[in-house]
Amino acid sequence: MKIKIDDYSPWITSELDKTLRPTRSKAAKLVDEAARSLNDARGFYDGLTRKGERDMASKKDAASYRAARVINHAGQEAVRQLKDIQIPDQASWESLRTLKDGFSVASRTIRTLRDTTSRELSGFYLLDQRSFSGSLNMISKTSEKLSAFLEGEGAYLQRAKTISGIIDSIASVRNEISDKNRESESLRTELQQVESTLQDLGRKVEDLTSKPDLHEVLEIEKELRKESRDFRSETLAHLKRPLKRLGDLSQRGSFPMGPDEREALSKLVESPYKSFLSNKTGPNVVKVLENLKKAIDSGKMEFKPKKIGRVSTQLNQIIGTSHLSEKQEKGRQLVTRRRELLHKQDVKEMYEWRKGLMIKVDETRKQKNDVQERISSVASMTDALNKRLHELLKQAETRTREYVGQDIQLEIS
Repeated sequence: MKIKIDDYSPWITSELDKTLRPTRSKAAKLVDEAARSLNDARGFYDGLTRKGERDMASKKDAASYRAARVINHAGQEAVRQLKDIQIPDQASWESLRTLKDGFSVASRTIRTLRDTTSRELSGFYLLDQRSFSGSLNMISKTSEKLSAFLEGEGAYLQRAKTISGIIDSIASVRNEISDKNRESESLRTELQQVESTLQDLGRKVEDLTSKPDLHEVLEIEKELRKESRDFRSETLAHLKRPLKRLGDLSQRGSFPMGPDEREALSKLVESPYKSFLSNKTGPNVVKVLENLKKAIDSGKMEFKPKKIGRVSTQLNQIIGTSHLSEKQEKGRQLVTRRRELLHKQDVKEMYEWRKGLMIKVDETRKQKNDVQERISSVASMTDALNKRLHELLKQAETRTREYVGQDIQLEIS
């Protein structure tokens, strides 16, 4: 039999009521019996308390007064213990267990109280002590009846709680899935807006980049970046560590160098290509490399022979050739042409505008990535929730077959 999830709760409740009606009827009778026992016990112990109070006021001899005080105290303690027991409005497995626990605790406490009191009375209140024990037996029997019921037929009442728990879990998971679906839809809308913004920014960047002068500036910068990479990776391929070592030797005075050369060396280590093109430090780059060769030849660099061989080969390919001057001339021409173009007001404005647009493009791309990650996260959580929902549906189908003897198939509406 196929049942939609929304129809399952009222259906299974009706079916369970049919199977549990006799059990619930017995449970209700037990609750009524427990209520009567509790009222009778409270009435007796309350009366015993009042009797002790009256006797304390009327007894003249010390022994009688002490006995009256003991019986009064016993009644008060018993009433206080019974006051904690609450009769439930509905007879469920949980409420019956709580009621049983209350009677069990009261039974143990009052039995200890009776034994202590009996030792102190010694001939006084014999009839009251019998009634005390009678009320205690009534409380104990009520506890035993409740316990036997819970361990036997009453255990079936747990079925209603189990089914109710599964139904509540199904409703909770479905609500979470609905929330995740709404969140996913909102994120997809946000992603569309971000992508639209990104496309609009891209068109604006393309329009600006297509302007001849600005396009030339950007191509120059692209070429300068390429030249910078080549300078660091080819010209200084094996010279980075030796140059730093040369700087250390110069600072310690182990290898003399002029102040201009030391400054050029420092700049060359920090910013190789920029210092190479600089009108201030660029002319001293060749001198720095010549000093490096001298330092290596002097043996002060203390490198291994294999390293010295690579460095010497690199320096021989640079010093005494036109390699450096050609690269320097090319780079300076590119820098000069870029400067000339950016001196034009309209080109400068377009350049700055494009720079601002590129910042917005980067920010929008980050926003897009963030939204995509959130979409992925929500999708993952939704998958987990759907898996959990199907597990709960299987549990409900299994419990239904076990509890009411019907094979059903729950459908997601």
